[in-house]
Amino acid sequence: MNDEVALRNKEIALEIWGRDIGKREDPDSEEFAEHFRQYYTEDYWNHASAPGEDRGFENAKLVRRSFQLLFTDAKFEIELAVADGDLVMLKGMFTAQHTGGTLFGLPAEGRFVSQPHVHILRFRDFKVAEHFVVRDDFPMWQQMTADTREAGITAFYKESQK
Repeated sequence: MNDEVALRNKEIALEIWGRDIGKREDPDSEEFAEHFRQYYTEDYWNHASAPGEDRGFENAKLVRRSFQLLFTDAKFEIELAVADGDLVMLKGMFTAQHTGGTLFGLPAEGRFVSQPHVHILRFRDFKVAEHFVVRDDFPMWQQMTADTREAGITAFYKESQK
């Protein structure tokens, strides 16, 4: 795959992924369906969702509804974008207000939350065919609980030595 294809995939990823993910666009609207058809393959596979709920347009609607229920002003600020062949990696920070539903078993209290993410998108014919995500849930949980424990492998090592 040539560099021009990787660059175009990266441009598309930046165009669609950095937008306001908390947008109050109705998942049942034609606008939402058109966006999906334009930027995602029909057999789109979201590896971040539960098996059986992880494919196609129905998954996109479920994810949108989930964000709308749980968060207000949800955004993903992209800090780094790298493209290699049919893969685009986006590193950034998710931020939002937790204003609905329960998250980590905790009811919404309007708290501001932020969480580091890395998204990997696999493209086919300039459309997103697969999505993988690595996110750190511990900082978000700490923000919701006021837990001040240190995290990470070195912190866990130190704690184990006590």
